[in-house]
Amino acid sequence: MPVYEFWSMLDGAERRDLCGAGHIRVFPDSCELYVQGHRTGVIMVLLDAHVRVTRRTGNGEVWLAFRGPGDVIGEMSLVDDRPHSATVAAVGGGRALVLSHEAFDAVARRHDGLHRALLRVVSQRLRCADDERSVGDESVLLRVARLLDQTRRDAGPAGVVPVRFQHEMAELLGVSRASVVRALSKLRAGGIVSTRHGRVTVLDPVRLGRLLPGERQSA
Repeated sequence: MPVYEFWSMLDGAERRDLCGAGHIRVFPDSCELYVQGHRTGVIMVLLDAHVRVTRRTGNGEVWLAFRGPGDVIGEMSLVDDRPHSATVAAVGGGRALVLSHEAFDAVARRHDGLHRALLRVVSQRLRCADDERSVGDESVLLRVARLLDQTRRDAGPAGVVPVRFQHEMAELLGVSRASVVRALSKLRAGGIVSTRHGRVTVLDPVRLGRLLPGERQSA
């Protein structure tokens, strides 16, 4: 399944108008941008930030996703006008373009491509959620592969995942550190990644992507 980053689907005019209608927010590490059950009335595009998306359940906090530069967040509340269904917190400091729902809609009325891009992102995320439900309780290997695949796009041309993410993998994924180490060992043995000095480098992104359920879907 292709990965659609919201910002990359927009043309120059659409980006300029969005920037003109919003403002840049700078936030520190661990800052909660959205809180589950609350309303903010804003949608954000991550510029140079990474965030994790979690949800409170009867069994505690569940990790849902990891987002990075170019991704849009808070999109479901814009679409259905309901409180946020998850908490989004920064992993490291960063910046985001923030627009009120009214400002986004005003720009979208001038640019049809904005709604199409947003719909494409929402559709992709719903498909990914269906894929994850279909495999039930994901193995740690699959969870680690998914996290690496999400972060490698923002790690630069060398595909090196930032140091802190390796240390936070267990917390992000809700698994033990020992199980993360075992999963990385399997990926390393398969020549998919290398690990050195606290870094994880994706050597074969194609094979990494093939481990994910969405890559096996034909539609």
